[in-house]
Amino acid sequence: MKRFSSIGWYFKKYWWKYLLTLILSGAIIYCEITIPEVIGDAVDIIGLGKINQQILLELIIFLITIIIIKFCISVAKSICLGNLFHRLFYQIKIRFMKNILLQDADYFTVYHPGELMTRATSDTFAMSNLSTHLIFGLITVILTIIMTAFSMVRLNVLLTVFSILPLPFIFIVVVTMRPKISNNWRLVRKKDSIMSNLAMESVQHVKLVRAFVNEKQDYKKLKNAAKDCYLTERKSVLMQSTFGPTFRFFTNISQLVAYGYGAYLIINQRLSVGELITFSLLLNQFSGPMMQLGNQIAQFAQSAISFDRVVEVLEAKPEIIDKENAIAINDFNTIDFKNYTFAYPNTNLPILKGLDLHLVSGKSLGIVGKTGSGKTTLIRQLLRRFPIEKENSLLIDNMPIGDYKKVDIRKLVAYVPQEHLLFARTVKENILLGKSDNSQIDLDYAIKMADFEKDIAFLEDGLDTIVGEYGVTLSGGQKQRLSIARALMKDAPILILDDSLSAVDGTTEANIIANLKQIRNNKTNIIVAHRLTAVEDCDEIIVMEDGKIVERGTHEELMKNKGWYYNQYIIQEMGDTDHE
Repeated sequence: MKRFSSIGWYFKKYWWKYLLTLILSGAIIYCEITIPEVIGDAVDIIGLGKINQQILLELIIFLITIIIIKFCISVAKSICLGNLFHRLFYQIKIRFMKNILLQDADYFTVYHPGELMTRATSDTFAMSNLSTHLIFGLITVILTIIMTAFSMVRLNVLLTVFSILPLPFIFIVVVTMRPKISNNWRLVRKKDSIMSNLAMESVQHVKLVRAFVNEKQDYKKLKNAAKDCYLTERKSVLMQSTFGPTFRFFTNISQLVAYGYGAYLIINQRLSVGELITFSLLLNQFSGPMMQLGNQIAQFAQSAISFDRVVEVLEAKPEIIDKENAIAINDFNTIDFKNYTFAYPNTNLPILKGLDLHLVSGKSLGIVGKTGSGKTTLIRQLLRRFPIEKENSLLIDNMPIGDYKKVDIRKLVAYVPQEHLLFARTVKENILLGKSDNSQIDLDYAIKMADFEKDIAFLEDGLDTIVGEYGVTLSGGQKQRLSIARALMKDAPILILDDSLSAVDGTTEANIIANLKQIRNNKTNIIVAHRLTAVEDCDEIIVMEDGKIVERGTHEELMKNKGWYYNQYIIQEMGDTDHE
């Protein structure tokens, strides 16, 4: 019951449907119990020679009526139960995705895409099935056992006791096997997640796999994962397959006892033939649910694993949570990093070390430095992806960034990351994903400013061209410019280009930089680059090394200093190897 508390909101909302389904289940069982009693009475009437055409017709009509009523109730129950299942399945998926989108960046270092996909598909289905079909299946089985046992006791107490004595042995098997099956199914789900993640990685990086002629190794890796998953699941299936024969064995013994002792009671005139037939039919109805009970428990154990895996995601809480009195913000004047230090979650290695930076609205900032110097880590702090170690170390308008609403902070920034993430949709749809409510930029203008206009003519269907999974049909430069156009559509106060001009030629780079000056006049631009021509027109340029700012100033000032920036600029522009 503690497990079901996580979806208590659904039970409270649709309690009347659960109650209605329970009543319908009881009505179906009652109809099933009534039929053997009618058949037994008919046999006794025939045995006493009291049967005639009218009685026979009445019995037949009565049986047909019960069957029709049972059919109608069964249809109503199926509709009601199906409705409960599909509503829950839909709402669980929605809540699942909503909570994933709320999580911080470090969450996705623990839960990989393949595992989350498995939880979002098969596990949510199993969870919904457990909360509807399986729970009512178990209730139906228990009600059938109770109601049937009551009818059997009414016929003969001793016959009932002797007949059901072998059946409790079924529960010994269940109690013994259930923990093993449960643990093994948990392992199955884990192996399945690993296999799904490997398959997703292979699909995502298929071009890279082919480029390195690594198809055989990749196939072997997937084959081994699939084999591992198959062997683990086969073990579960083998354990579960012992249930059926075990149940049938004890059921046959139970029936043998019933017929033997029943015949003895008939000989001693303590039971009629019709009553024995009724008892036999009821015993079949009793032993059937006893067999189903074991299967239901096994399915419960299996589905409970999926239930817990989904609840684990649904109840995950992000570390970055708005304060109760969080302030709304839609623009800024200054951003200050004060002695700012940062290390990624679950690591003790600081990436940014005592960094000081003052950024004024409307100014442009260039960030350069060696690979691994902390450039990307620095700009990610503005996206509120990670907790801030010291509250007053990152300020917006002289207030800690944590005092503002998280969503509003992210709305301030249009971000073009190093890895250009595109959806398998049209070019137009990918660009329009960046459109915000307050944007004053239209689609054509954004395309022009990103210098993507010249590429449209070469695309098969123009703006309606499907870019493929992760933009597989586009070149690296086209992906970058499409991503820039998408960011420009947001028209945010801050635009961050994280090494987003690396795949374009010098002329295209110059065009985009010139266009940015035009379209983003009086707005803040932050450009992270390895090619220094991308930042030489910025109002301020900082050079980073080992998480610290080692140089800062304008292009002219840095050239006069003749430090790393000067040497790197000479190397890039003149190819002068003497400055290395």
